[in-house]
Amino acid sequence: RAASRRATADRFADLMIEHLWSEERGLFDALHDGEPVDVTTLFNLLPLWTGRLPERIVERLVKLLTDPGAFWAEYPLATVSLRDDKFDPQQMWRGPVWANINYMFIEALFRVGKPELARKLRRQTLAMIQRLPDIYEYYNPLTGSNPPKAAPIFGWTSAVFIDMALQETREGEDE
Repeated sequence: RAASRRATADRFADLMIEHLWSEERGLFDALHDGEPVDVTTLFNLLPLWTGRLPERIVERLVKLLTDPGAFWAEYPLATVSLRDDKFDPQQMWRGPVWANINYMFIEALFRVGKPELARKLRRQTLAMIQRLPDIYEYYNPLTGSNPPKAAPIFGWTSAVFIDMALQETREGEDE
């Protein structure tokens, strides 16, 4: 049964590559009515999380993820590429950093054999959250501050902060 599930997951990964991978752009297209959506976001890199991509694709996605002119801003990860016309560091889902999205990419980086980069992103995310006197829904990727509409005392940011802090503690004890 497990082998069957792995085979199905591999087939889905193959289909994502076949239908959504853009060799030209080096990312996975999001489609609307069968046409690529004209905005570059972290969701274009999310298939990295599957851990089932060829190394050549993994390397391209990681290169884009860590590009300081795209997603790896002063406070990574911007949800919309800094180069995109639609990037707005203050507007929900137009560029701010979300700790829960970083959490997913930390897991993805571990999964694809990039543990040093995963730890770096985890530490930077923890440091960003700890800089302010409250825990916010999302953060400005250029300044690390809370945008005006970001909710304070935010539950999922708090939850992933606790888990990331526990991961850091456990790894520190193992060293």
